[in-house]
Amino acid sequence: MKRFRSWLIVFAIIAISLGFYRGWFTVSGSREAVSHKVDVNLTVDTDKVKTDAETVKEKAKELTGNSTGEKTKP
Repeated sequence: MKRFRSWLIVFAIIAISLGFYRGWFTVSGSREAVSHKVDVNLTVDTDKVKTDAETVKEKAKELTGNSTGEKTKP
């Protein structure tokens, strides 16, 4: 169970890092000088994620020769 949890944590770190690298996530913040409060915002660009997912699907189809696993008629 510890090994599974370790792999899950490693996978999460890789996915989050990739997300920041690809621009899927952005972090911004602001600070109020008077009240000493800090607001931190996490923004997720879902359009960018969908676009990248479609790109990966297209590349996978190209690499596999556009095969869908269905039998073609002779």
